[in-house]
Amino acid sequence: MNAPDRYERFVVPEGTKKVSYERDTKIVNAASFTIEREDHTIGNILRMQLHRDPNVLFAGYKLPHPLQYKIVVRIHTTSQSSPTQAYSQAIEDLDKELLHLKKAFEHSSLLCYNAWHLMQAQMIGCLLMMNNRSSNSFPLYFYFKDIQ
Repeated sequence: MNAPDRYERFVVPEGTKKVSYERDTKIVNAASFTIEREDHTIGNILRMQLHRDPNVLFAGYKLPHPLQYKIVVRIHTTSQSSPTQAYSQAIEDLDKELLHLKKAFEHSSLLCYNAWHLMQAQMIGCLLMMNNRSSNSFPLYFYFKDIQ
């Protein structure tokens, strides 16, 4: 088959930089950043973050070719900022936002986990109480003995 190996989508080849920078020669405060081994996921989230910056006049990205695993992010800023400053700030802001999202997810997962175990304990307690009231019934807790 002519398709490239899957690992080539993610592993940056030796001697290749993850991010390269090229200043635009025709437009002041404009540059292109080529990011190796990334796709629409990073391109779109980075573009949206750049649009939040009031000093960014234009931010866009493109995938040069579907079989080339890189994106080209183009940034044009006002005179108060530079494309490299806007790019660095966007990366820092995304890092903070994703860290916050991770912590919120872990916190909510822990709450759900604790609530689930509390509900199980209450259900088993109720079933045991019901089982003790009837003298000739099969022990109901038998059905729930494997719940941990």
